[in-house]
Amino acid sequence: WSGGGGVEVEWDAVDSGVKAIATASAKGLLDSTTEEGILDALLSREDDVLLLAKHYAVTRPERFLQHASRAIASPSRAPTRSSIGQGSHSRASVIAAPKVDDIVEDIADAVIIGGGLAGLSAALTILDAGGRVVLLEKMGHLGGNSAWASSGVNAVDINDTSTGDSVDEFTRDVTKAAGRGDNPLIRVLTEGSVDSLAWLRSRLAENLNLDLVGQMGGHSKARTHRPSSGLAGSAMIFALQKQLEKFTVAPAGGGKAHFELMKWTRATRLVSNGDAVGGVEYAVVTAKDQETPVRTGVVQGHNVLIATGGYASDYTPDSLLRKHRPDLLTYATTNNKGTTGDGHKLALSVGAKAIDLDDVQVHPTGFHNPADPTNKVKTLCAEITRGEGAILLHRGGGRFVNELGGRDYVTGRMLDVAKDSPNITEADGSDGKLLYALVMNSKGSAKTAKHIDLYSQKKLLTKFDSLKDLAAWSYWNASVSEASLRARFSQYDAEAVRGSDEWDKQFFHNTPFSDDAPYYAGLVTPVIHYCMGGLAISDDGSVLREDGSAIGGLFAAGEVIGGLHGKNRLGGNALSECIVFGRVIGNRIAAALKSRSSSVPAASASSSSTHAASLGNAPPETPAVQGGLQGAGRE
Repeated sequence: WSGGGGVEVEWDAVDSGVKAIATASAKGLLDSTTEEGILDALLSREDDVLLLAKHYAVTRPERFLQHASRAIASPSRAPTRSSIGQGSHSRASVIAAPKVDDIVEDIADAVIIGGGLAGLSAALTILDAGGRVVLLEKMGHLGGNSAWASSGVNAVDINDTSTGDSVDEFTRDVTKAAGRGDNPLIRVLTEGSVDSLAWLRSRLAENLNLDLVGQMGGHSKARTHRPSSGLAGSAMIFALQKQLEKFTVAPAGGGKAHFELMKWTRATRLVSNGDAVGGVEYAVVTAKDQETPVRTGVVQGHNVLIATGGYASDYTPDSLLRKHRPDLLTYATTNNKGTTGDGHKLALSVGAKAIDLDDVQVHPTGFHNPADPTNKVKTLCAEITRGEGAILLHRGGGRFVNELGGRDYVTGRMLDVAKDSPNITEADGSDGKLLYALVMNSKGSAKTAKHIDLYSQKKLLTKFDSLKDLAAWSYWNASVSEASLRARFSQYDAEAVRGSDEWDKQFFHNTPFSDDAPYYAGLVTPVIHYCMGGLAISDDGSVLREDGSAIGGLFAAGEVIGGLHGKNRLGGNALSECIVFGRVIGNRIAAALKSRSSSVPAASASSSSTHAASLGNAPPETPAVQGGLQGAGRE
């Protein structure tokens, strides 16, 4: 071989090339014809393929396969060495299948499954570092449940000293609500919230302005940030999408864009490479038929991030909800129809550990829509309404709960009151025992104008111009009158001045409540809302096995993870969790990108900068819309 270095170098090139072929073949990424064609060229010591193996097979095996397949498929190729005179077959016809090119071009620094806030936050972080991302979204739009969240995102604002908040205060609140003692993931969330808020305000400033802050149930401080111009979740998804669109333009010199979005694409299997994950099998469907694939394929990635949300909208016979919480199947949900535990099942199939799958949160205030009472998907009445002063009343017009208590507590009080209530059938035929009135005064409704307008348009809230009109509402029993409501509201105002009531409420926002018309009122009921259980992860987002070891190249962020929220998640922490852990993983992949690009010669650094080193146990050479508040919600 004239390439220099003698027989030893020649053999090293053959060995490296065969290893690259074997690795791709084991993953099912090479058809037999392509595999045999390149293997024949190597074993026949054909000079051009040996040269490619020498320079690519060890450090860039995917490029070796690409270039080798193109070389031996060329009709004008005149191979030297032992291939001369072997004209028993045409290399051009043998390597006619384009599969290798398709696969190689799909090798990404990260393959992200799920287009909600966690997936998009990770994607933008990686793209900003020069990486290449392929994102698979099973629905026809981005956002998932994140786009339906409206109350806000929790974060400690170190530049605002007026709230008296701190990371330690935030950590105490989350730990108390979780009820499971010390947990390193909690500290990742609370400490990471500081940087995440700064990132949202700087990186997304072109389309996002988090200018309001409120206090949600279970929080000791006001730390829930939202925009005055819209609803928090959809505003953040929109802002992220606008930035991601800038990465969808293909480079002028050719090749694929740094960001590739594949909608209506279901992940069907994680592609394993030994102990690591190096890609995703997928099926493309259509809006009209979401069950029958029109195309299938494989996308390779040095890292795979599962960001598919929970399983709180899966009532099917084999659902995780039915398996772990069958007692909740009679409840409606606030989740969109895509929230079916897909990511959990994918990870479990490769040996991932799941924890706390029976911890499913029931939110106390899902709207009962008299026009559609049997719908299993209900619109969430955002907790920020209670944060800004809305109160909960039973049919007799009395309060029965601290409206700013934890979600498990408020739901528990609703269930307790219902036990002692007579059976009630609503005019729409539904069971009325678990229906309660949420009432908001004028000052509170002004603070949540975007929510009030939306709920009013959907006919979930009714406006009452006076206390007399409110007292005439058909929900109340015969004991309620204008005088009785005035007395109740006056008592509440006195408790607000005192700073306490019989339910241990300490924060009374936007009082006085009495004589503050117009009032807005609607019917609310407990609904399945959030899955605290999920995949076990390390504090850097790596998915763990039962023995505690990390599955190489596999990460998870957002509602799909378990262990962070314990038995009860605080309102506003869903969006925080998505951004914080999405960026933790994104930054880890970005750091590997930087390390990889700095370790190659300057002449090749630019071409290597978009290929991250594998972050798991795989060897380095292994390729490891704005949604709007449409109907339900996540907060």
